[in-house]
Amino acid sequence: MASKFQWVEILLFITPVVVVYMSHKYFRSYLNYFKGWPLSLAIILLPLWLVMIHEFGWLIFDYNLVPYILFITAFMLGCQLYDFVRRVDEFFYRDYYRPAGQLVFMSFSSFLTGLIILRFITYFI
Repeated sequence: MASKFQWVEILLFITPVVVVYMSHKYFRSYLNYFKGWPLSLAIILLPLWLVMIHEFGWLIFDYNLVPYILFITAFMLGCQLYDFVRRVDEFFYRDYYRPAGQLVFMSFSSFLTGLIILRFITYFI
């Protein structure tokens, strides 16, 4: 049974917008501070996405969904790493860093989007 609307949920919806705005406006120069290991906005948002998946999981299902999404994402990363290693002669983690971050971000984002849509549906049921 999903819980009723709580005012703390508004914070869950506003926080990503604030983080994106603040990092784009004030911390953009710090994203490229390490030349070999540049950060992207997707990598910065990963911890926030995990927290939001955890909170929405508790609000909708009264259950923690983070272990499941981590398992699915680790499996996808393993498949991607297998394909990546087959295509290169010499493996460097620096070359795999960006594609792995993009895959994790897409996985977390799609799971979080589904949870947000499900949470909106539970308001009307």
